[in-house]
Amino acid sequence: MSTPEVISEALDVEQFAARVLRRPLWDHQRELLRSPARYRVVCAGRQSGKSATLATAALHTAATRRGALVLLVSAGEEASKRLLADCADLASGALAGGVVDESKATLTWSNGSRILSVPASQRQIRGWPVDLLIVDEAGFIGDELWRAAEPSIIARPGSRVILASSPWGGPEAFFRALWQRGMDSPDEHVESWHWPSAISPLTDAVLLAQIRQREPADYFDREYLAEWPDEAGAYFSEGELMAATADYTLTDPGTIPRSRRRLWPTVGGVDWGLARDGNALVVVSVLDPDRAEDLRWRLFIPWLEVHHRMPYSAFIDRVGGVAGRFGLRVIASEVNGVGQYPTDELQDRLRRNGCGTQVRPVWTDQRRKTSGFSKIKTLLQSDRLILPRHPELLKQLRGLQFEQTSAGGLRIAVPERAGHDDLAMAAMQAVSCVQTGRLRDGHDDPHRQPETDTVSTPAGVRLPRRPWPIESVSWIDAPDGEMTGDGW
Repeated sequence: MSTPEVISEALDVEQFAARVLRRPLWDHQRELLRSPARYRVVCAGRQSGKSATLATAALHTAATRRGALVLLVSAGEEASKRLLADCADLASGALAGGVVDESKATLTWSNGSRILSVPASQRQIRGWPVDLLIVDEAGFIGDELWRAAEPSIIARPGSRVILASSPWGGPEAFFRALWQRGMDSPDEHVESWHWPSAISPLTDAVLLAQIRQREPADYFDREYLAEWPDEAGAYFSEGELMAATADYTLTDPGTIPRSRRRLWPTVGGVDWGLARDGNALVVVSVLDPDRAEDLRWRLFIPWLEVHHRMPYSAFIDRVGGVAGRFGLRVIASEVNGVGQYPTDELQDRLRRNGCGTQVRPVWTDQRRKTSGFSKIKTLLQSDRLILPRHPELLKQLRGLQFEQTSAGGLRIAVPERAGHDDLAMAAMQAVSCVQTGRLRDGHDDPHRQPETDTVSTPAGVRLPRRPWPIESVSWIDAPDGEMTGDGW
């Protein structure tokens, strides 16, 4: 049993996992993978065995069926790469003849089968007749993308779908609705499962109990119990965030030609990490209205990244590289906490590089957080901000909590133990460099040519799949709240 050609279709998934992959299935994994339902839907908590289950399903289909196509869809390019890497790692040493082509994001074997991984993009999903469709973090996939992906199983007899995600989305969202249907009335078409973290036989029950004691209830319920939490106390609702989310393509700074870098008016925000938080950078710009369907000036995020356990010196180098590629005009960098030294070093590094980027120190106190996230909320509500479908950013924004103070004011904060807040804070820093009063509607030009390859938000805002920023810099200014207690 050394090559895919000699693995028989008669070898069911349980035998395949034990004998070929040498990874026997746990009871809950076995139940899902042996289900006859065409649509298998699982809402899973952390470390519940979701990734290994999806990889096992993909490898079994590819190895036991000649010419099979398995399509892996995930809510982001990095997430889709990780899912394919999980398959490659699990197959390593167990399935000879498998070859990973990273440039094409495929895993192929000599029996003609392929595992193809794509990010959540209608263009990349359409047109594939697949034997197994796996959608990871399906809660973050919009209904429009699901409608593009689902027809891929129509043309293959015996084709199947597995959808898995942490809890995300309102009652009307396709993943939550399909999961609820399978929980309430499972049949041969749809069957669902609920996998809290404790379902794994590897779970340390004592440690899980300790985590529950120290974490906010809504965070623990969502991440470990895999339950949709009540939105009471959430500053941004899921509906509010998802209405502003579109499946546009982030612009890798390494792909921007040198000749065009000054045509990318952008601002940035940096959050310096400590302990479990990472160092994060978020870039913000204004979408060129001449390339969009309407003429409103809207903010969008062309790029964002977070690095855990990266030394400050290495992250400073990385920010300098991104600043040079994008031609960043201003970067807002926090100086309280651990941020003073790396901010000073970043200022000095960019000054010596001569890229023209201003690094403006800001003091991130409670007034600044309240003002900053209120600004983002206003931009969302007025259709002036478009978000990428980036699960970690969306989770962090959803994790913001609010409360009334004893003085009658409003306090907005990311709870200290509510998971990471690095990307949310970096986004707030970047938006602080935007003068929203200068966002306006453009003038119609009968000769303008809007992009035809577009995507849309659930609220109906259409924008190019590959957004391009406006050349104007009139909306850029020094960040608000540069001194402690300033707010804005």
